[in-house]
Amino acid sequence: MKSKDSKKNAFDKKALLGQVLKKNEKIKKNVKKAAGDLTSVNKVLKQENVTVQIMEQALVQNKDVEQKVAQAADDLRMVNVKLANEVAERMGIESELAGMKIDLAEVREDLSKAEGNVEIAQQLALQDVLTGLPNRASFEQGLAHGLIQAKRHDWGLAVLFIDIDKFKNINDSYGHDMGDHVLRTLANRLKSFVRGADMVSRWGGDEFVCLLLEVKQESDVTRIAEQLVTRIAEPCEFNGTVLSITSSIGIAMYPEDGKTVDILFKNADMAMYEAKGSKNRVVLFRTIPC
Repeated sequence: MKSKDSKKNAFDKKALLGQVLKKNEKIKKNVKKAAGDLTSVNKVLKQENVTVQIMEQALVQNKDVEQKVAQAADDLRMVNVKLANEVAERMGIESELAGMKIDLAEVREDLSKAEGNVEIAQQLALQDVLTGLPNRASFEQGLAHGLIQAKRHDWGLAVLFIDIDKFKNINDSYGHDMGDHVLRTLANRLKSFVRGADMVSRWGGDEFVCLLLEVKQESDVTRIAEQLVTRIAEPCEFNGTVLSITSSIGIAMYPEDGKTVDILFKNADMAMYEAKGSKNRVVLFRTIPC
């Protein structure tokens, strides 16, 4: 809805234009009448035997006509000035509107970029920079959601805590570039191994975690973990150097080994340390000796 000021402004411009057109018509009539009077004067002056009195009257009339024509010219000039001002004002308004359109387009573009930056920032906030995997915060959210679904549908789920054995030696012996390559290689292997609904995350350093959803049997989880150990141990080559990586995996299952995020993480971590201290590369929490 237009404001009162904009309506009044539009009305004033319309009234002004009406006045200009009316004035223009009046000028046309005056000029036409002056032209007629001038024609009459010329006819009188062309007559033979014109008396002095008639001549004086014709000259007076001619002067009057000249004044009317001069006045009509002034009036016409004023009309043109008003019209020019109106056109200039209109062009100024159109220019401002065009500028506003450009500004609005720039604002939309800036907003679009800002939204894109926010989305990227949100993604980065939940993503591990080195491996591209979901980070710790993202995994905790995923596990919390998984527990809600497991409780609602009476599903089982498993948390696998994965640690690379003697990773510090790799960095010390071959440098951090080799270490980063090993971590990225391990991330890709884990990501390609699990199902689409499951989740793999870099927990920190050389530790990874894996969430398996809709688990039915304990044996299925331990079998998958043992296959992961084998997959991780495949040769890893970087700049001509080939390494064989070993890993240890601890498992905690819902609901047998814990019913909350914190307890499942804690128990999976304990099972992983038990695996590092034994010959078995995979340890289920509930099998740890008391």
